[in-house]
Amino acid sequence: MYSRFVSVACVNFKTSWGDKQANLDRMQFWVSEAARAGNQIVVFPELALTGYECDESIGGSSPCAMHGKLAEIIPGPSTLQMAKLAKELNVYLIFGMPERDAIDSDVLYISSVVIAPQGILGAYRKLHLAPSPHFTEDKCFRKGSTIPVWETEHGVIGVLICYDFWYFPELARIMALKGARLIINTTASAAGPGKPCFIVQQTGSRATENMVYAVSCNLVGQERTMTFAGHSVISGPLGTRPAHIFAEAGNEEEIISATLDFEQLHYRHSILPWRESRQGKLISEEFARL
Repeated sequence: MYSRFVSVACVNFKTSWGDKQANLDRMQFWVSEAARAGNQIVVFPELALTGYECDESIGGSSPCAMHGKLAEIIPGPSTLQMAKLAKELNVYLIFGMPERDAIDSDVLYISSVVIAPQGILGAYRKLHLAPSPHFTEDKCFRKGSTIPVWETEHGVIGVLICYDFWYFPELARIMALKGARLIINTTASAAGPGKPCFIVQQTGSRATENMVYAVSCNLVGQERTMTFAGHSVISGPLGTRPAHIFAEAGNEEEIISATLDFEQLHYRHSILPWRESRQGKLISEEFARL
């Protein structure tokens, strides 16, 4: 039996680029603050553990020096330390990090680890890497190859990362079909014209079209050359509203949080039971043709 309510905190997080220990220390501070306020799930952005940007060594066939040096296998020192904190505070933690493949140490992934009070549940590996020349992800990291979801006491949770969430709605739909009722987007979305609207709009869209709660957790502030937009957001249905913004951050480091009622999802499904209406066979056939 899942809990009816869950309180989710999202940290609009500013990294200390390339300083894993400083980021880990501050993440632990924010987790303690969020738990003290009664939150049960605490989320950090994409690559929060190290910083997002590659260094100037990128361009060959190997990862950049910074991510190559700081990446860890899962479980590893940082995830085990955070798992200890999750157990102590009885919270779930989700945060982005560079993951080193346990078999091939030359392979890195952009991953988001999912930690329960009982221990590390696993990690989602980013499927769609932002392409060059405007980005360096595909020069440093390897694509993931699975779409996992995780069973928790608060229901099934899915995790996506940035590009996966913003531009590939099929992934959120697959997670919803697998039973996810909360979808977390860990992102490193740069500042730019219309970005706050984009972040809110897309998060609300993923929530509305799948009748789930959706959370986008973004970096904020400047790293080496990039400035990130912040505006982390928590969205989902509320009463007769198919979409509602429960909380939205600004462009400074801060926590936002919301208490979500899963009965609201059941209510929306009773009005529009999209799973029953969906012509899955035809959709699958069209995808196969394409």
